Amino acid sequence: MQTNLIQKQHEACWTIKEDQDDTGFQSLQVDFYTLDPGHFHSLSVLYQSWVELFQKDPHSELNQHPDHVLRISPLLQNEHTSKSGHFMLCRKGNQSVAAAVLLPKSLSTKILRGIGPPRQIGGYILSGQRFLMSEDYQHDQAFHKFLLEATISFCSENAVRFLLLEDILIDDPLNQSLKHLSDHCLAYSHTGFQPRSLIQFPENPIEYWNKFRSKSRRKHRKLLRDNSELQLVRVTRPDQVAEFLESAHQISLNTWQTQRLGLRIKNDDKELEEMMFLALNGSLRSYLILDKNKPIAFKIGSQHRGVYHDLEFGFDLDYASISPGETLLLLILEDLIESDTPRTFDFGTGDAEYKQRYSSEMTQSRSVLLFPSSLRNKCLLRYLKSSCWIDQFSRKVLKSSGVYTALRQLSRYRKLGSR
Repeated sequence: MQTNLIQKQHEACWTIKEDQDDTGFQSLQVDFYTLDPGHFHSLSVLYQSWVELFQKDPHSELNQHPDHVLRISPLLQNEHTSKSGHFMLCRKGNQSVAAAVLLPKSLSTKILRGIGPPRQIGGYILSGQRFLMSEDYQHDQAFHKFLLEATISFCSENAVRFLLLEDILIDDPLNQSLKHLSDHCLAYSHTGFQPRSLIQFPENPIEYWNKFRSKSRRKHRKLLRDNSELQLVRVTRPDQVAEFLESAHQISLNTWQTQRLGLRIKNDDKELEEMMFLALNGSLRSYLILDKNKPIAFKIGSQHRGVYHDLEFGFDLDYASISPGETLLLLILEDLIESDTPRTFDFGTGDAEYKQRYSSEMTQSRSVLLFPSSLRNKCLLRYLKSSCWIDQFSRKVLKSSGVYTALRQLSRYRKLGSR
């Protein structure tokens, strides 16, 4: 597919036009607009097109909604002063058929499994892990490929190193389209395919517990009895957000995630804005466990269009001996079954044993970075792939000896073995 990049007279917009008909797409035009709130007021054509695509797409995510993006964009701009976010709009004639939100993102080569001193590289992340699309194009891999290549062309023209597709399901058309990208795009997955655990609740949700053997159910009941003094707090309202974030932040200071990955809950303006938006739109469903009014475990979650998303989780390592994480999960599952049961509980990525134990379905997902093809990026990819191979080989050796599992248990729970 051939694309032409044309910079318009004003710097706030770049246009890509499809010239050829070899894929069956005719008269497609892709425009990239700087996320300037002045261009997206509620009566503007751009805002209305964005809202219409969001509402018509059955798989849209709340973090793709214009009201949320336009409020959070200035906060991201403070973190990434050299790059602005962009809104992509694809039209066929006068009809808007697809859109996307590109937000600035900085990644360390350490996170990408690079060996040696860490370096920061800048790029964009595709918000919501997907494009917004009209129904006719939802499963069209060739159309996904066209949009990806147009976006990579835009990145190349604006000296942006990468486009991050985060947490893409293996059977998603977006993931399938990656196999057919042109030589102008370089792809690298620092995660590879990872297990992804789901709970598909039955029509009668209480029957979910029937998947467990009687011995497991007795163990669940005993754990809840042993921790009966713990109090579960459901957080859904805007007036609960500030206090919840402060509690989650205090817990996060002493979690294994923070020790290994850095502070997870910072209680900053960005997190406050994100959670307030979820609460105001009726999609926030987070939880807190208290021990004598002291917060010891939290889960940040949202529920939108029948799917409960497990976004972040942590517990105070000083309480690891009483299994606060599993206790919290059991109490959350009871609450989900009793009230406003979602169709699906999505644990997110990761191979944690408890996720596999409580799930009813397994799939896979991965994160992928797409780079414009250049000598500089080819050298970067060669370095990252070599580092990743060394990392995977080292892990394989440690796993075969049992050292890797022991070290992971020790770093997460301050104990060897699992309960």
